[in-house]
Amino acid sequence: MSPRTRDLGALAALALAVRLPLLLLSPGAPYDMASYAGAAACGGPGLYASPALQGRYPYLPLWWILLKGLAALQAHFGGVAGLWFRLPALAGDLAVCALAYHFARKRFRGAPGGPFSGAEQAGLYAGLAWALNPLAVLISAGHGQFDSLALALLLGMAWMLEYSRSPRAELGAALCLAAAIALKTWPLAFLPPALGALGGRNAKGRFVALALLPPLLLLLPWICMDGISAVAARLSYSGSDGLGLGASLKAVFFLASAPAGWRTFDGVYRFLALVLIGLAFVWALLRARSWLLLESLSWTALTLWLLAPGLSVQYLAWAPALALAVSTRLAWRLSLAALPLAAGFYACFMPVVLAGPAAWDAPRQGPLLMGSWALANLAWYAWTAREWKRRAAAALAPALRASHP
Repeated sequence: MSPRTRDLGALAALALAVRLPLLLLSPGAPYDMASYAGAAACGGPGLYASPALQGRYPYLPLWWILLKGLAALQAHFGGVAGLWFRLPALAGDLAVCALAYHFARKRFRGAPGGPFSGAEQAGLYAGLAWALNPLAVLISAGHGQFDSLALALLLGMAWMLEYSRSPRAELGAALCLAAAIALKTWPLAFLPPALGALGGRNAKGRFVALALLPPLLLLLPWICMDGISAVAARLSYSGSDGLGLGASLKAVFFLASAPAGWRTFDGVYRFLALVLIGLAFVWALLRARSWLLLESLSWTALTLWLLAPGLSVQYLAWAPALALAVSTRLAWRLSLAALPLAAGFYACFMPVVLAGPAAWDAPRQGPLLMGSWALANLAWYAWTAREWKRRAAAALAPALRASHP
């Protein structure tokens, strides 16, 4: 057995061993599991128009296909549907571990020594940073969100563009991004850094076509079946206001006993946030050649953290996972900064994710809880803004970094 095979096997075994207790103990986030079951029960038409699915998450067709397959496996082999629905998230975590291992080995290649040479040790440390990461465990095995699949595909895209010598590396990278976008809409934000790693206009045009056409073609049957207005209305979902700046602002309105004012303000706030994200995307496209691909991954994720009008708890996995492309220490720093917020969210608003049948009743959302929650989110938001500034400097291409001290 080669050292690489042994290391990857050990990482996979540890990752599964850490996640298995929570996978079996927790039923997953109830709303998410019910949404998965509802989408899996849909025969196809009505995925975006059926009254039974109104108010549920607007899943994209690729995830619907995976849910249908998982429901078929559950019907054949038995077991709890919620456990089956969380398996793709675990697969995504294993892929992130493996890619983190390879990125770190590449950074330290050529180091002398035996089985625990610098490259192998760095690879193990990087893989363990996700295999044993409590934030990743909570989101994938506990909550059951599948962002790790999209994160693994983004890391795969970056690997192919940065390190692969295959003549089809650009094709593979574009298809990785296409699959990520077909699972979730937010990976579209990583198109500009990818384009910056490509040579000429023809290469960029091919990459854009290969990355965007497959998700659009997958969505086309539902545009025809359910109507473009129904699809657009459901896919306009912009996240919950459970975390981040939005959560702090919501808590302020709650403390002021002005829920009606919050509903009005929230609509305006979401509109402005989406406009800012759109402007940032256009700016990043225009400056694509200015960024270093690997360094810009975590910076782009931090930008989304700061600008997202609705920050759901699973979004906290984005920046730490993508930081593994450049630094294990950075990944841990981002994870440990976000972990108290994620743990606090589950403990206060979704305790079943943490404790399963032994879960306590969620505490009453009184002034003390909401005030503390607002302060915690503001503190994390301020820390994230500072980290965003630091990562922006690191992501600049060397020539631009010298001209913009």
